[in-house]
Amino acid sequence: MHESSAMKIVLLRVPSIVDPTASTAPICLPIGLAYLKAALGNLTQNIIVLDSIGNLPTIRKIQVEGMPLMLLGQTAEELVSGISRGASIIFFSIMFSQDWLYSRIILREVRKKNPDALFIAGGEHITALPEFCMNAVPEIDMCVLGEGELIVQDVISKYQQCGRLPLDCPGTYVRIKDNEIRKNPRADRMAALDALPWPDWEGFPVENYLSGGHCFGVNLGRSMPILATRGCPYQCTFCSSSKMWTNAWRARNPEDVLEEMKVYVEKYKAKNFDFYDLTFIIKKDWILRFCELLIASNLNITWQLPSGTRSEVIDNQVARLLYRAGCRNLSFAPESGSDDVLKIIKKRISLSAMLTSMRACAKEGLNIKANIMCGFPEEKKKDLFKTLLFIVKAGWVGVDDLSINQFSPYPGSELFDFLVKRNKLELDEKYFEHLSSYASMSRAHSYSDNLSDRDILLFKYLGTMVFYTVSFVRRPRKLFTMVRNVCLGNETTRLEKTILSYKNRWFMGSQKTSIKADHR
Repeated sequence: MHESSAMKIVLLRVPSIVDPTASTAPICLPIGLAYLKAALGNLTQNIIVLDSIGNLPTIRKIQVEGMPLMLLGQTAEELVSGISRGASIIFFSIMFSQDWLYSRIILREVRKKNPDALFIAGGEHITALPEFCMNAVPEIDMCVLGEGELIVQDVISKYQQCGRLPLDCPGTYVRIKDNEIRKNPRADRMAALDALPWPDWEGFPVENYLSGGHCFGVNLGRSMPILATRGCPYQCTFCSSSKMWTNAWRARNPEDVLEEMKVYVEKYKAKNFDFYDLTFIIKKDWILRFCELLIASNLNITWQLPSGTRSEVIDNQVARLLYRAGCRNLSFAPESGSDDVLKIIKKRISLSAMLTSMRACAKEGLNIKANIMCGFPEEKKKDLFKTLLFIVKAGWVGVDDLSINQFSPYPGSELFDFLVKRNKLELDEKYFEHLSSYASMSRAHSYSDNLSDRDILLFKYLGTMVFYTVSFVRRPRKLFTMVRNVCLGNETTRLEKTILSYKNRWFMGSQKTSIKADHR
């Protein structure tokens, strides 16, 4: 029997691998681990947090097994030195597949110092490839799939009772022997999100993020992350969220979300909130109620939707209330301007309706960003031309920012499985290296039969140039505002954030540069 007072649990967030030419990187608070810590609070208080990125929010060039990497966060050696011997359980949060190559090394190095600890891994990468990860890294004893709070509670509770690794917990893959893995059925999603305790941020280097201006969206002041919903009801073929969350979309009560925000304003002096929701605006009555509550509260804060949102319910009424309630930045994700591509990737949107929503938001003074993706497996040059026309229209109606990323086949997505079946993709080191180039402006890796690496890079440059030319010609005042804000070191748009990031990199040097967060 393991008494909870004697059991030591470590929550470890792995560092990130970033592309040298990317302007931004994910320096943002790990809300998933904070939810997990809160869920474990009634089982043990002996929890140690190792947030490799929050502890060292800088990028450094390192050599790993003869391969140069740009690492955001602490190295394996630095992480190991922060873990004392005698840990009972170590949780490894591995969200992004481009971080896998270095995460393997971290797992092996931590095992050397804690040979008897139970190693549990979770996150989107682990959920998408549990068996692959366990075969590649024998140090992993268990993988937790999907929404982890209740699963981990079940695992820890049974571990406390019997003193050994539980084999039958739903939502887990368990190592029975070196070459034998037990695959348990998926656990059900949580139905009542309001029953979950709020994230427990004690022990996290929160102040490093807040005082350093690190956040998911634009830096509008001390920014805390928050989740109002979980899941996404849509089934885009390039997205792995359905593997992690299924297609069930569930929302908290808006009153509960507001109460959490009030606590962060009081405790952390938060001035801004970044919503990490996959798809925040689904139901019109929910967003109207939330905005009305925020307006009545007089909290005097701003908030953003940097992850992207749907346009179906954003009309003039919703846009007006969003701005009055403090929303200042939101992202739309059309992905493509070609109806043929949208059909292939199962992106169920109307481009004309999205432009109407964009125009309504611009009219109310909201800062709008559009996310475009290029290089889908069946995409053609004519589709890129159609997307370029949409980019022109977006700049004309008032969209402020544009991000053009190349398609990357993430594990757990339908297009990943499609490419594997066609022998276009292997889970080798080259594949994981290519994943980090999605936002690169110097390299690309095409998975399309019709587009070359060069085609993708040229489109990224051309599309970006065309968009900002149209935007500034249509509204010349934007250019003067941008120059003024950059000179003053202020951020209101993603373009300003990018320019300031490059400016900081130029002053501080490429070997050790603090840069800020962006949407993958």
